Amino acid sequence: MRTPLLAIALVSACADRPSPPPVTSVATHSSSIALSPSGDRLFVVGPDTDSVSVIAPASRSLVAEIALGTPKLELSGAFTPSVMPRALAISPDGGTVYVTGQRAGALFAIDVASSEVRSVAVGSEPIGVLVDADGSSVYVASAQDDAVVRVDAASLTVTARVAVEREPWALAWSSHGALLVSHLLSPTITEIDPATLEVRTRWTLPDLSLRSNDARLPHGEPRALYDLVPRPGTSDVWIPHLLLGTDTPQPDLDFESTVFPALAIMREGTYRRTLSVDVADIPNIEGSLGDIVSGPHALAFTSDGAYALVVDTNSEDVLVIDARSEVEAALLRPLPGHMPEGIVIAADDSVAYIDERNTGDVAVVRLDRSGAGLTLSVDGVIQRRTIDPMPADLRLGQHLFYSANSDEYPISRNHWVACASCHVEGRSDAVTWLFEQGPRDTPTNAGGMLGTGFLFRTADRARVQDYWKTVNVEQGGRFDPVAQANLLDPLAAYVNLGIPTPIPPTTDPMLVARGRALFESSTVGCAGCHSGPRFTDSGAGNPTLDLAGTVRLHDVGTCVTDDFADVAHTDRDGHPRAACRFDTPSLTGIASSPPYLHDGAAQTLLEVLEMTRGTMGHTEALSPAELAALVEFLRSL
Repeated sequence: MRTPLLAIALVSACADRPSPPPVTSVATHSSSIALSPSGDRLFVVGPDTDSVSVIAPASRSLVAEIALGTPKLELSGAFTPSVMPRALAISPDGGTVYVTGQRAGALFAIDVASSEVRSVAVGSEPIGVLVDADGSSVYVASAQDDAVVRVDAASLTVTARVAVEREPWALAWSSHGALLVSHLLSPTITEIDPATLEVRTRWTLPDLSLRSNDARLPHGEPRALYDLVPRPGTSDVWIPHLLLGTDTPQPDLDFESTVFPALAIMREGTYRRTLSVDVADIPNIEGSLGDIVSGPHALAFTSDGAYALVVDTNSEDVLVIDARSEVEAALLRPLPGHMPEGIVIAADDSVAYIDERNTGDVAVVRLDRSGAGLTLSVDGVIQRRTIDPMPADLRLGQHLFYSANSDEYPISRNHWVACASCHVEGRSDAVTWLFEQGPRDTPTNAGGMLGTGFLFRTADRARVQDYWKTVNVEQGGRFDPVAQANLLDPLAAYVNLGIPTPIPPTTDPMLVARGRALFESSTVGCAGCHSGPRFTDSGAGNPTLDLAGTVRLHDVGTCVTDDFADVAHTDRDGHPRAACRFDTPSLTGIASSPPYLHDGAAQTLLEVLEMTRGTMGHTEALSPAELAALVEFLRSL
């Protein structure tokens, strides 16, 4: 049992506060919510509404909702934003708000006075955005193009671009003026010279090994590096993320040993330590956090750097860390809304504003330092959208997918695990788990499961609703598939209709056309199995997805036979499944979900083709140039 502190609690005292440093008008890190330099306007992105909300904090009222696009609701029921704004940054003079549009591939510039909007293409799936100190340049992380882009603020033109490691996400300014980039699904921070846009160095967060042979202790691979924030007055950078305990096999793998909240602290590029949860009944272990929280997503420091406020998306709370002693100081649970993704603190440290995406509002939280430490209290909610374009069942499903709030729904136990803990952004966590059937890479849910045939690597399940078993086993949930179908159905609806297909990376059209011809060639044979609109033969000849009926599985030479091996097993209903025959995965959005193959053995698409020469299709005779063209086509899907 972890030590429970399930209320707003103060567990550490603090010394006298130093005087706060001068307030800067330039944000130190990218965020979904920001205050104007004067503090009279609050700006919040609406990923699901394709808009940016402008709020007057003094009157706590919505001043404007600036449309950047229009979400699309298909006849099928699929809901897809056209822009999906994800982060914003404000110019030093407060006159312009810069917004990244993930699905539009663009940086938007909003004139605050006139609400006029300009835009420039910056690459596939831009996320993080920052403005430099003099307001002359804007920097953008293009997640699917694996690049950081510099844009001239005056002309709104791209002036430079640098390639970085996979999936750059958040941006921050270091204490010495370097541009720092987190990578969502790898334990890497990239340091860039903003003047030359050259990579200076890379920082690495270590995999934390299992201690004392107890899988409940925080350990695993760092993932979901959603934010990175410099601590004021120091050279430290704090990075909220997850630790995924992939070295624990089933049946030992359970909700307490799967995923852990973590805060990594780096100092001038050197890893210093990770803060995570305590295990009270294991001797000589002193964790930093007394409470269980889930999905640390965003962080903000008080102006003097004394306290860090961490927004936890999945457990729906705010964790306070005393930054000097580096232990938990308070916990505010629950927040009034759902799916919190961003936080900004007023310059005088009196109040924090928290972006609650699912409920479309901003929670106002009071900060009180009149006593020996810091206490938090909810002080109201500001609505930030006039109309919710997302259908109600998908909105409920979104809440369920991202929730580990076991006080509200039985999807998790003790605020531990959400669906989104492994399906980061509705996609993959880029790790391989040791399940009873064998090693399994986490598949993506992006684009939904409809039309992809059977589910799981060996066609063990037929519907998303069948995931109640996953909820109960891996998440520690308490789901009755019959009595609680009213929750399973909206959850399935969100997975199938509310998680958009990824935007492919920028590709070479001529190379794509050559690769398509190879893919469709009967000589190469890719389309023999990867057929139809979702590029899979799964379910072919069995439209009702009867698990006892025709199930097409293939042995493509990727079976794991040593160490933790693939094994024969039964599906959900007890039908046999062979150890080395696998379901054909959909190729939709495949560029966004490495590693590949059922066990994550291939890090790139080229490795997939090289590892399966002669066993999957007929790629053994393809030249390096032809393989490159085939990869480019796959990346375009």
